[in-house]
Amino acid sequence: MGAREDWWDDPGDDLVLHPPRAVRAQPRRDPGPADLVVTGLLLGVAVLVGVGAWFAVLVGQLAFTACAEPSPGCGPVDDPGAVVRNWHLALTLVVLVAGIVGSIARRARRRTGWPVALSTLVGVLVVFAGAVTAMQVASGGNLL
Repeated sequence: MGAREDWWDDPGDDLVLHPPRAVRAQPRRDPGPADLVVTGLLLGVAVLVGVGAWFAVLVGQLAFTACAEPSPGCGPVDDPGAVVRNWHLALTLVVLVAGIVGSIARRARRRTGWPVALSTLVGVLVVFAGAVTAMQVASGGNLL
């Protein structure tokens, strides 16, 4: 008494004879020519802004030669302007290359490329703002 006669039919041992079919995802649509144009324009503007920013940093180095009296940021021995110029150029190139490669990779995967291109432009502007701030601090306020 008490023994189950249907011990082989335990509800936890149910076999799945017909698993449900996986729902197919819709194939991604091509972002279209408008996205390609916007991505290209944003990357072109980012490159032009990068060149303009580098030129502005070069002109900003005049703040270090315009010092009338010796101060920690105006000595001829150490040239903080060259340091800022070099790291600005390196960071700008890193941001531009990463943005261009990222945009191309997204477009290759049939995704929109303009968000990466826009963030590239913003990244170039942020690097420039950092360079201007560093030059302002290093020159002791002679930049503006």
